Amino acid sequence: METAVHAKPLSVRWGQLIKATNGQFIRSLWKSGLLILALTGLFVTYLLLKPGGPGPVTFVDNVIQGLLEGVGLMLALPVFLQGIGRTGRSPTSFAERVAPARTGQRWVPLLLSLGILSYIIGQFLWTYNENVLQLPAKDLFPTWADAGFLGSYPFVLLALLQLPTRPLPANTRTRIVLDSLLIMVGVTTFSWYFILGPTIMQGADTVLAQVIATAYPFMTLVLIFCLLLLVIDSHDHAIRPVALILALAFIIIVTTDSIYLYQQLHKAYATGTILDVGWPLGYMLVGLGARALRVVIASRPLSAPLAAEYGLSDERVDKRSSTSLLWQSLLPYLFVPALIGLLGYTIATDKMSPLEWGVFLGTSIFIVLLILRQIFTIRAAISQNQRLWEMHEQMVKAELAREKAERIRAERVLALNDALAASQQAKPHARILALGHYQIRDSQEVYYNVHYGEEGGHPVFKCECPQYQQQAICPHSLAAAALYSVSDSPQR
Repeated sequence: METAVHAKPLSVRWGQLIKATNGQFIRSLWKSGLLILALTGLFVTYLLLKPGGPGPVTFVDNVIQGLLEGVGLMLALPVFLQGIGRTGRSPTSFAERVAPARTGQRWVPLLLSLGILSYIIGQFLWTYNENVLQLPAKDLFPTWADAGFLGSYPFVLLALLQLPTRPLPANTRTRIVLDSLLIMVGVTTFSWYFILGPTIMQGADTVLAQVIATAYPFMTLVLIFCLLLLVIDSHDHAIRPVALILALAFIIIVTTDSIYLYQQLHKAYATGTILDVGWPLGYMLVGLGARALRVVIASRPLSAPLAAEYGLSDERVDKRSSTSLLWQSLLPYLFVPALIGLLGYTIATDKMSPLEWGVFLGTSIFIVLLILRQIFTIRAAISQNQRLWEMHEQMVKAELAREKAERIRAERVLALNDALAASQQAKPHARILALGHYQIRDSQEVYYNVHYGEEGGHPVFKCECPQYQQQAICPHSLAAAALYSVSDSPQR
């Protein structure tokens, strides 16, 4: 009765605490999202009005871009999060709440912060070249600023590979990277032949410009496909909003980069247009994604001790259908017939321009990656079969050992019953009816049933006689315990 009285208040208190905590997390993210929308709206308004003439607008535009990207960096850092999750408990630091999280995942916000910082450095160099050195925008590609811009991509890629909450095996991570590269190479090959290649060859003056112009869409495609594949592989629904925020950020960034490259290669880009909104908006969303992940990490260590305290569990198991797994496995292979068709078309044209060589190179890289993926797939299948075989052998051995122990115990029971019947009178003083079930006769020639059980990990022999009901011990239970020690004890 006492347990029943306290169960409902604990459950209500737990539900109220979780609701309050989640409400704080949602309000925190909504405030950050509204801040991003407000700052973006003000930036768009400024670029539409352009007060002060072309010169000041160019400088203010570059400064605002750097400041807004700095806002994204502040969102990615663990600032203004110290009060989250303090719902009637003693104050705890953000680092203390994050400490129990998986080590790899704790690096994700930091890596995203470094990616944003690298882009801010690139924006600073661009502003210095354009507004201090007075270089025209058409001559700012390529420059050292591109090193800062491109340097942000490796940090973001490393962050995405650490994004899942559950540690991924090395084979799974390798497969994700190979799948991303396969899809990216397929898309890049088509883009090179029909869009990217002609644009670069017509607009880029140097080999360095061509390489950098190719690197921007190449790296962004890698990030997007890694993110999509990691979302598919994720078993945790809490990570899905983080992944969607980052996906939206990368879509904005890749769209802005593509338009910028097209304009820059054709000497048509100029600072001070609406296009400049894309980069700060994208990196502010990257910061929001990092902030959302920090909130997710902080909420789990906060709730885990409370769940243990109240005897509650919050385990959720996601089961993916075989159709989803099949689609995910076949996704990279969808490019095989398309690439074969494009390769056949380029061979039929009988030309050897850089466009055709790009198709040959892309197809060759695709085939090599496809072979590597097959090797890792075969290795993973062999490893999985080996584990299943080892588990099967362990189960068979355990079952054989259990059957042997049961057979030995049954034989011992029969032998002991025969010994009891031979050594006693016509009515034996004790009988073993089954494993753990005994009958003991008293001086009045009355048989009492004694049953074996366990309480608190210790054996207990419960008798139905009046003496046992009063004192929890009787001669019958002691006799049953003696029989148990020689018949039902585990065999070693």
